[in-house]
Amino acid sequence: MIVDKIINKGKEISILEGTDRLQYLIDLASNINSLEQKYKIEENKIIGCASNLWVIGNKQNDNSMVYHFDADSFITKGTAKLVVDLLNNEQAEEISKLSRNDFKGLGILELLTAQRQSGLSNLIDTLVAIAKKSIRQS
Repeated sequence: MIVDKIINKGKEISILEGTDRLQYLIDLASNINSLEQKYKIEENKIIGCASNLWVIGNKQNDNSMVYHFDADSFITKGTAKLVVDLLNNEQAEEISKLSRNDFKGLGILELLTAQRQSGLSNLIDTLVAIAKKSIRQS
């Protein structure tokens, strides 16, 4: 279950102290393939982020979701990677039932500025909306 994965990841992250958590997010950002320029359009942009963040997603033949993203800043990119990694290859139906509150267990909100918190919430909402849309289109 995805919520269990979120809680377990939150426990892993909770071991890290203060700025080590931020460094963890920055380190995650270094292992990301850039999103092709053709996908960096307004339609794929997450509103409310402190930096530019774009995300796309597709449902696979087995009904699992695969998301791709890119961002301008390392903190945004690392935060997005953390969330996307938890959802990639999970069933669209399960993702479609998630809410922002399910991600509080990650324990990273308190590290982020208010604008980055808003961006994270909007990212989660968008990922869930993409899963819902993929279900409706099947």
